[in-house]
Amino acid sequence: MLATLSTRKATIADIPFLAQIEYEASLPPFDHCFWEDLLEGTGTTALQFIEAELRTDASNWGNVEDFLILEAEGQPVAAAAGYVPDTEDYCPLRLSHLEAIAHELKWSRETLSIFRDRYLALWGGDVRPFFLTPQATWIIENVAVLPEARGRGFGKALLRALIEEGRSQQHSFAGIMVINGNDIARHTYESIGFKPYQTFHADYFLEQFNIQFPGVTKFGLRLNEQEKSDVF
Repeated sequence: MLATLSTRKATIADIPFLAQIEYEASLPPFDHCFWEDLLEGTGTTALQFIEAELRTDASNWGNVEDFLILEAEGQPVAAAAGYVPDTEDYCPLRLSHLEAIAHELKWSRETLSIFRDRYLALWGGDVRPFFLTPQATWIIENVAVLPEARGRGFGKALLRALIEEGRSQQHSFAGIMVINGNDIARHTYESIGFKPYQTFHADYFLEQFNIQFPGVTKFGLRLNEQEKSDVF
């Protein structure tokens, strides 16, 4: 028997669920959340940090109002954010909101300073990493299905609904990015029409950031067939 599916926009009451979704989305293909490294020794878990980030509208990669939730039989099982990218800051946090996050988490000035220094070392502060440059008018991010609900097609159903939302807002293109090696996500996106158009390999990250990282691939989907583009 097929589950009855529905979608709805997220609200503030959904923040604990959205934090879990954002956490799950950050894990593949390493089974490790990058926030955990930045939070080491602060006494704050990644889930606690993500909740504070959402409560303070501190994300450049999707805030509460940007999320679409998929429900099966009335229970939330998946979510993803669709948003218009910031043209100035492509990194995950709005640094201007970091004080608000610290207040939410009751951090000391020392803890705030430690976290800020680590974040700046990783993301470069005002530097705009080229590989994050948005090349689509509608960005999809933080896509995840709860572990216990996977394997039932919920991810595809959610993405199709989010694509329709992008169309309804008159966006021309949808963009999504995958860490190389996350084959499950790649196959899911390709199955609903996304096409790869740009890959940053491991050597790019070693040369530019001096880090070992498998790289990323950007995928695009034309939402309006009348539009022509050299990108997708």
